[in-house]
Amino acid sequence: MDSKPNSNGPRPVPPPSEYEACPAGVLPAGQMALVRAIQENFFRGFATKLGLRLEMPVAGQLAVAQPLPGSTFLESEDDGGYLLRLNAEPVRGQALAALSPSLVAHLLRILLGSPPGPGDAPRHVTEIELHILREIFEILERELTAAWQPAGIAFRYGVTGNNEAATTPDTLLVFEYRVEFGDVHATLRIAVPAFLVRLAVLNCAPPVEVASSPVQETILGSLRRATARVEAVLAGSTIRMGDLVAMEPGQVLMLSQPARSPLELRINGKPKFRGEWVACGNRQALDLM
Repeated sequence: MDSKPNSNGPRPVPPPSEYEACPAGVLPAGQMALVRAIQENFFRGFATKLGLRLEMPVAGQLAVAQPLPGSTFLESEDDGGYLLRLNAEPVRGQALAALSPSLVAHLLRILLGSPPGPGDAPRHVTEIELHILREIFEILERELTAAWQPAGIAFRYGVTGNNEAATTPDTLLVFEYRVEFGDVHATLRIAVPAFLVRLAVLNCAPPVEVASSPVQETILGSLRRATARVEAVLAGSTIRMGDLVAMEPGQVLMLSQPARSPLELRINGKPKFRGEWVACGNRQALDLM
């Protein structure tokens, strides 16, 4: 026998995750989960397309996802890698893709057809090498845009390297991936501004479901049977407490409002309408304005 209540009435709804309490600088769990899923989709697509371009299997996984101050992220970058800036559209913002020195060296070695050798010493990437790596950057741009498409955000690659100063957001959500080319292991880090995460949450939020007709009728039926206290109040006059206490039956209280001033109609103590006191047959009534 089913123990669940069979009712079409309203049921309590848990509060949305974006209102979850969390320390300053830390994103709520709901927002973290959403953007983590987006970034996992990105890496699957990127690894597949990169493997096809290099004609070799590319594997790996998301290892770490954590918020970091922008300055801390930039200071943690190793010399000899490359920092790729991706402009976010249609909003004004940038995502950062940090390729580790080993990742840059291995990609160049494959693209140039150089024989395997000992680990290269850290160094800056030359203009010619950047031109060779451009196709890899474009693959990264396309796959990141495809992953963020449900959020309505696209990324565009621009040639801005390590030596170019640019504004970095105060808080970044950093995703660190372990990239594997057979026995070679490298690191790719994608840093996304926190405000882009919040924008993605808003754009990806499911539409509010409208209650079905039977549910609406149940709700309306309950409201029709409900009772409410109705008051007609002529507000605005004041009186001293001493005069109010001294009043006795039969005395007349003169009000400051002119005759036929509008009355305020209150439902359960809350102002709802304004109206005018009128006669309706042999009864008094309130004509709503």
